[in-house]
Amino acid sequence: MSDTIADSITPNALPAPVVVPPSTAAVQQNEQGKANSLLNKIADKLDRLSTLTVVTVVSDVETFQDDPDRPTFLFRPKGGASIDAFQTQVNLVTGDIENLISRDFATNPAYKDLSDFHLAQVTKSNEIVSTNLKAVRDLAVQLAGRSE
Repeated sequence: MSDTIADSITPNALPAPVVVPPSTAAVQQNEQGKANSLLNKIADKLDRLSTLTVVTVVSDVETFQDDPDRPTFLFRPKGGASIDAFQTQVNLVTGDIENLISRDFATNPAYKDLSDFHLAQVTKSNEIVSTNLKAVRDLAVQLAGRSE
């Protein structure tokens, strides 16, 4: 009984599989699913991007190269150096603004120009974020509303 049914069937004897092309509705549903997936990913990322932080620091710093394969350098305060700083955090959802200012930064007249610079950077950053969020919203509207 070594001859079994499987041994007697050759590959040529098997019927060819029937390939049914997807319907137009299935293709549209798949495309809409992809768009919704992308929109969900964008929404998830936007939920995490709720705070704009701008920091201006005055300190003795040292530079270092974090990745020797990249031509960029990072800065960190030198050990034991005093740090004067002005930090602004803006909650982009609620509009709350929080400023943290070191005492010397707030009271030293020599830092007046840096304070003005910091505030200009906050304004500029807020404008950039607003423009970028509008572009993302416009893209999301286009993706959600596209009809093919």
